[in-house]
Amino acid sequence: MAKKPASLKDIAAKLGISIATVSRALQGSTAISQKTRQHVMQVAQELNYSKNFLADGLRNGTLPLIGVILPHGVTLFYSSVLDGIEHVAAQEGYAVISMNSHESYEEERSSVQSMKNLHVAGIIASVTQETEDFSHFDMLAADNIPVVFVARDPDIQDTAPANHRPTVRKAYSSVTADSIEAAHRATRHLIEQGCRRIAMLCGPSRLKMVAERKHGYIEALHDNHLLVRPEYVAYSDIDTASAIDATHALLDLQERPDAIIALNDTLLFAAMKAVKSSGLRIPEDVALIGFSDVPYVEDVSPTLSTIEDQSRLMGETACRMLIGQIRGKRGHGREIIPTIQKIRESSRKK
Repeated sequence: MAKKPASLKDIAAKLGISIATVSRALQGSTAISQKTRQHVMQVAQELNYSKNFLADGLRNGTLPLIGVILPHGVTLFYSSVLDGIEHVAAQEGYAVISMNSHESYEEERSSVQSMKNLHVAGIIASVTQETEDFSHFDMLAADNIPVVFVARDPDIQDTAPANHRPTVRKAYSSVTADSIEAAHRATRHLIEQGCRRIAMLCGPSRLKMVAERKHGYIEALHDNHLLVRPEYVAYSDIDTASAIDATHALLDLQERPDAIIALNDTLLFAAMKAVKSSGLRIPEDVALIGFSDVPYVEDVSPTLSTIEDQSRLMGETACRMLIGQIRGKRGHGREIIPTIQKIRESSRKK
């Protein structure tokens, strides 16, 4: 006959303490002394105690689940973010359920509602390129479901027209790349290579990340006494066809750019394809650098210069931040993850 699993009552009886004390000790409560927590953990291990997360979740009204909503779940970038989230969640006793919004605002709203219905303990999300109204995230506060944004976060400043109410009314925690400094550094690198007509291939203008990277790019041009030319800032959807069209529009300008900075890996490879199809050489005619940490940037010709976002570290950091909030940590935080610039053939002119 199989041995009955050890319970909190068994641990409490062996140590001569209350069940409530055992429970709090296993949850890591600082209200319990470190010595007692260590004794409880030792006896729990000796008795082969296994925490019943489902029972605890049903008692508390939430399950030991972390919900993740990503706009491009199949890309290497977001797969890496998710890998980091899952790694930390497993260490902390949480399971992860992920949903793909496919860059659709309506799918994002639906995913948030689904996560709420599943009674997840918290949500990690990266907003879509369509999202301008964040009320679906606001509503989670009423159910005490914390939210941490990763990679893409909402701009908490009210940018709505005067006749519209603000769409974002609360602060959120977030983990993002050091976008301003990264774009500034990439622009400086191109200037050092002798480029003077530097363009930026952006995603949708409504994304906060786009605004930040554009800010860094413009600052670098100003710092180096180069003219900021509005026609050199091209916006596109985050898909290959749209980015190729936007790149061709840049290349068709009377004074063609001699360098392009691309917002992410999708736009970077699209720009490369457009430049090559125009019969131009990289980097001799047009230098390229983009935000990407996919490994195959080294497998193409020429190899592509990139700014790596450290996507897995973003996921790990976001998950730790969320679990801290689930466990009662107050306030909101903003973590900026440093980027890593890697110069390869596509931007090296000297």
